[in-house]
Parts: sequence; structure tokens; C-alpha cells
Amino acid sequence: MSEQEYPDEATEREDGSSCATWLEPRPQRNPHGTADLSGKVALVTGGGWNIGRAVALKLAQAGARVVISSRNRTNLEETVAFARERRLRVRHLVCDLTIPSEVDRLFEDIERNEGRVEVLACLAGGFGAGQPLPETNPKEWLDVLLRNFYSTYLCCRAALPGMLAGKKGDILTCAGGGAFFPMVGVHATAYASAKAAVCRFTDQLYAEVLDVPGIRVNCMEPGLTWSPKDLERIKAEEEATGQPHPLRERNHDPEDGAELALFLLSPAARPLNGRILSVDEDWWQDPERVAYVARTDLYRLRRTFEAE
Repeated sequence: MSEQEYPDEATEREDGSSCATWLEPRPQRNPHGTADLSGKVALVTGGGWNIGRAVALKLAQAGARVVISSRNRTNLEETVAFARERRLRVRHLVCDLTIPSEVDRLFEDIERNEGRVEVLACLAGGFGAGQPLPETNPKEWLDVLLRNFYSTYLCCRAALPGMLAGKKGDILTCAGGGAFFPMVGVHATAYASAKAAVCRFTDQLYAEVLDVPGIRVNCMEPGLTWSPKDLERIKAEEEATGQPHPLRERNHDPEDGAELALFLLSPAARPLNGRILSVDEDWWQDPERVAYVARTDLYRLRRTFEAE
């Protein structure tokens, strides 16, 4: 595991281009008001790419002292560059989040340099083993579970002692495609199983720390979110066919997931605990609806919905 100090000033890339072209700040759509995470120490796993990157920048914009971690140094450094461009506080630590000893060292480093982790966003993961089940490689299949689910467990395991000692903390896990319904037209037994496990883990962990009101454990479903590489492939397909990709209208910007994550990790979501929220829902943007849901058993693992 290695580290990168907080940047002091903005820089340009070697080719002279600005590193601020990936994600420009958008007007806050959350009617709860500007979230204030000033002084809080936040760890975002998977913060070097796509949704994780957007969440890291969003938390930093809210004033948190953000540390991002994954195995990919290049992606992490690029996120730090985007943060530097905006004068945001983000530091990165390269870590294999599937190895317990490395996760332990990650948290020791953060506590030594920033303080106790109060905000944990477990967003590391990714697809894999996308072949028909008989053709899958067992090691690749297991790696999908390790990256999505086991890494979530290890980080929560490392974060909870400090949260329990301080009697407060916010944990966000990440669901995904196949966690609730079959994914048609794709081979995804590993990914769907891992994400379903994350949801049940969230549900159980919430129940196990319920006697500490200051600790909240929630899960977000970020919906279909194409990465920059996905978008390049989709654009190439569209140019070849001359038709828009059939899933384009359902695709979300990483900012959509980041706005939901910021809400769930902010004081505005304090009444909610043990819930699973999707970017395809908008009730959480209404404070009155949030207060109502908090009095019910809606939006838990059982996915109980209100009648339309």
C-alpha cells in the first residue's frame, strides 16, 4: 500500500489539457439543502473510477477529508488530479481491498493522518466472469465476489470499531444489477450473487448495530451507469448501426449516483437506516417523503413499495 499527499495547487496535464473536463459541477438537485460534511473523514473505495470518482469528488465538495482507495494507481491519481483542479481535499492510497492485512493497514494510515473514518462508502467492485456458468473460470467467478462483497465486509469490519467507540458513523454499500431481479441477455451469476449478498449484508449489519443510534448503514442502487470505456464502445456501435443504443435512455450519469450517495451520507438522511435506495426513485428528494418513509418499513431488503 502506498500513499499520495493532499495536493496543494491545481496543475495541468503534461499535454497542457485541463483535468477538469471529466466531471463539471452541476447545480445541486437535492432540495434538502447543501450537505455539510466539514471535518468528517471519508473513505471511498473504488474512488478512482466512474461512480466512485464522482462520489469522492461530491463528498470533498461537501467539506469531507476524502481518502480514495483501490488497486489501480493510475485511476486513483487521475481522481486526485480532478480534485486538485477544484481545490478539493482528496488523498489516495493504493490497496488490494480483498486482502485483510492490507485493509487493516489502510485504516491505520487514515487514522494516523486524518483521524477516525466517520464516513465509509464501499463502492469497489465491478463485473466479471461473464460467460455461461459451465464455461466460467472458478477463480474469476470468486474474484467477482471478493471485489464486490468481501471488500465491503473487510472495510466495514475495519471501520466499525472506531464508529462504535465514537457512537456515530455512516456506512454506504452498493447494490447493482441482478440483486433483485434476473438480468436477461447476460451471463452474470457472479455479479448478481455478489450484489445480492451486499444487500443482505447491509440489512443484517443494520440490525446488529441498531442499538447505536448514531450509526447508519444504507445501500444505494446506482442503476445502469456506463463508464467512459463503455461509452466509447456504445458510440462505436451507434456509429456502425446508425441507431441510438437501446439502453441509452436508461443510462445514468455518475453524478446521479453521487447525488444519492451524498444524501445518504449526509445529515438529511439521518432518519433512514437499513434502507436500499435507487437512483431511479425520486422520493428521497422530498423531505416530507423522507420523514414518512422513516416511519415505515419501506425500501428495505424486502423492497416493499408504496402503491402507486
